[in-house]
Amino acid sequence: METNTGMQRATSLTVVKTVGGVQIYSRIYNLLSSFSTYVAITANDCARLSVADYTDRLTAFKTYVESIEIGLTVNTASAYVENTTACPI
Repeated sequence: METNTGMQRATSLTVVKTVGGVQIYSRIYNLLSSFSTYVAITANDCARLSVADYTDRLTAFKTYVESIEIGLTVNTASAYVENTTACPI
């Protein structure tokens, strides 16, 4: 049985690179996709991950994206937040 905890989990990150105020590219990285040693999962799989497993995947995802987007520091502070509107208890 699943229990809704009221906590929302981020699953994607959009990176927009600009140079001199001109957008060079925009990329979307998805936490659910395969990367590094992690296999692709569904949104339901992600929702069922323990907090520790989600945090581990998120940390590895941050490292992965930062290895591609040189100079970028990914802030994950708002990746796991309370949102009882989207995730009612």
